[in-house]
Amino acid sequence: MLILTQAAWTPTDSKAFDSLAAAASREARRQSAVANPDVLLLMPHAPDDPKRALEEASVMAMVSATAKGHGIHIAGSAVMDAGAAAPQTIGFVVAPTGDVLLRTAKISPDLIEGFTDTTSAMGQPAEFPVTTLPFAKVGMLCGEDIHFAQYGRALAFNGAEIILNPSVERSDQQFDHRVMSRFGRASENVTYVAVASPSEMDDGGMRVKLPTATALYPWEREATAVRGDETFVVPDIDMQLLRRRRVTPQGSFPAIVRADVYGRGYQDSKQPPPAVPTTRDTWLQEARRRLGTDAETRGPKHPKPEEQYDCMLVQTVARLIPIGGNVDPREIIRKNLDEHLASAGSRLSVPTMRLCVFPEFWLTGPGGIGGVQRTVQDLERMSITEGDEIFDIVGKFAQDYNVYVAFQNFEVHPKLPGRVFNASFLIDDQGNHVHTYRKNQCADVWGLLPDTTPGSIIDEYLDLFGYDALFPVADTPIGKLANMICFDNMSPEVAGALRNRGAEVILHSTSEPHGGEGRRAWDNARRTRAMENCAYMLSAMDGGEYKSHDSEHMTFFRRGHTRLVNFDGSLQGTVDGPGPVLLRAHIDLAALRRARANARTNFQLWNDPGVYADHYSPNMGFPSNMWAGDPYENPYIGAQAMIDRIESYVDQGIYVAPDTALSDKTKARTSDVM
Repeated sequence: MLILTQAAWTPTDSKAFDSLAAAASREARRQSAVANPDVLLLMPHAPDDPKRALEEASVMAMVSATAKGHGIHIAGSAVMDAGAAAPQTIGFVVAPTGDVLLRTAKISPDLIEGFTDTTSAMGQPAEFPVTTLPFAKVGMLCGEDIHFAQYGRALAFNGAEIILNPSVERSDQQFDHRVMSRFGRASENVTYVAVASPSEMDDGGMRVKLPTATALYPWEREATAVRGDETFVVPDIDMQLLRRRRVTPQGSFPAIVRADVYGRGYQDSKQPPPAVPTTRDTWLQEARRRLGTDAETRGPKHPKPEEQYDCMLVQTVARLIPIGGNVDPREIIRKNLDEHLASAGSRLSVPTMRLCVFPEFWLTGPGGIGGVQRTVQDLERMSITEGDEIFDIVGKFAQDYNVYVAFQNFEVHPKLPGRVFNASFLIDDQGNHVHTYRKNQCADVWGLLPDTTPGSIIDEYLDLFGYDALFPVADTPIGKLANMICFDNMSPEVAGALRNRGAEVILHSTSEPHGGEGRRAWDNARRTRAMENCAYMLSAMDGGEYKSHDSEHMTFFRRGHTRLVNFDGSLQGTVDGPGPVLLRAHIDLAALRRARANARTNFQLWNDPGVYADHYSPNMGFPSNMWAGDPYENPYIGAQAMIDRIESYVDQGIYVAPDTALSDKTKARTSDVM
């Protein structure tokens, strides 16, 4: 049983702490169906004045005695004298025996508090320990550490089923989006995230009220949160539901993510650990130093930069290219192209319009139709390559309307014959092809779409193009633009890599079935990507498809909901239904750059790959180079590679097998939402 409390506590008041633990123990007995339940009490962070910080041994002795006295597990964090150059936040989980099961030092600075006279484990390689309790495997991220996606991923790679997050929250412009970030950590790792934050705290003798933030976030469902001033919340935790989800191929995100692809970049980006600040003044100095080396916060290079402009997100309904038969795919592609360009052009003549984004599959229709599996040869027939007339047509469109254009299609590169990539392209306002992005996270892992992702042939890909080709970013007069496709949204590593190369506006061409399963997580993810990277997210989605290539009747398995998310995670605009729709929105790069110049809201400023790089090993996530053989022999059919990786996680103890084994039919069930 998990009990969360928003009652403030301090290591200097052992009597009050003991009374709180006693009340939690009574609450557990009242709400449990068994006589002696296994209980974990999660306390908020105790942000005592560093000048009064007790030695770690003293604090842990008090917590251990209390846990043993009441027969419960106790978790939380506090500012302690832990033997470093200054006091620091240490998180802990203590057993009913009094043993310390988990100890973790906070990595990030105290951003919400505005920097404090403490130090941290910033820049140091972290272990991200996980401990096994009677009812779950738990790890911990202290305070703002929860907002660094790679930290949560490292805990998932180490087996965490519940991520504990003792915190202190305050109301500011990012409060709601920090809440979304916690849900993001849960959904992208298939974990529970448990947050405890005090409802009030002492500030120089005055009791200051704080926003209610104590809650449990499941990976898909709504949070269970405190209501008002209540002391405890006792959420229901269905650990078997989580374990069943984790061993289901389409829902096992810690096994789907291509960890090795990102890990190679993290290893190359590692820097020597910095000198860690110990006072508020030295933290501010470090913030200024980092801002001075953060190229994205400087002024643009162009002689005539444009800091404000309008953009258009085009929600389309495409004609599907049938499998087989005598229909020429190029005829359907041209028909889709002509219809969609004409539609977009009807609203692009406004002088302030400078950017136009089309969705995934806007020229071909979705990757599959009628449950029939496409082959590599099918995709080749609808692919384009550099120099194709499609680039000329879209280029002339861009030049005629003086706009940058982002669009997606299947692509074949002459250096990799037989390899079909799901690619997106950036065209500038003079009609030039600026760059090509190739989707990193795709439905290929389930065998649903026989396209090649760079990770499938990563060694050959890097030999040909180099690592930066994985994440191209264009420095333009209208900002630093990057492309991303559909399911990339659910892997924060992709947007993070683009941001680290300077991306300010992420052009997200996507196609998302409007099913109930995963919808909440997908919508939350694009807002979390925006907040954690301080970047605009422009998600252009398809709004349906024609029943067949020669029909005038639309179907709406894909229901649109195209949207633009501001750089702080707020939603600027959304299309509220299916069908062909043009969404006009506004970009203000001056406001974005102002936010990035604020060291408290620019989270990526404090993201040091050396902390987590070693956890992104080839043994984690979806294996690399699995399609290095014959490009026409798809090794992913039937999701067998996914199933094998999940089974290896179970064998290693990373995943815990559910009590009831899944049937072969359930194991093989996959989804085409990607």
